[in-house]
Amino acid sequence: MRAISIAAALVLSGCQTQAAAVPARIDLSDPAAHQAVTAALAKSVGRAKINLGPVDPDGRVITVLPPAPGPLETHSTALPIRFDIVREGGKCYAVRQDTKARVALPNVTCTAN
Repeated sequence: MRAISIAAALVLSGCQTQAAAVPARIDLSDPAAHQAVTAALAKSVGRAKINLGPVDPDGRVITVLPPAPGPLETHSTALPIRFDIVREGGKCYAVRQDTKARVALPNVTCTAN
């Protein structure tokens, strides 16, 4: 019984030492990073093509613009989708602000703030 208690304590303490997600930034002036982020976010929002909105000055929030209004529409009530950039375990993720869904950003380098 004692061995089981010790093993459980080691397993639980191992979980506590995992790195938590920290805010990060991505340099979207790099064409490869821009393309990788655009492809990952397009897939996550279910659209073939997206346009990124202005990036905040710190580069920690990326915005996906809504589709342009159709030819018979005069305006749209659609809102942009905002993603927070985080780094966890050496990998970059975009976390959707409204649903908290996490999107992996493979082949993208981000730096923790």
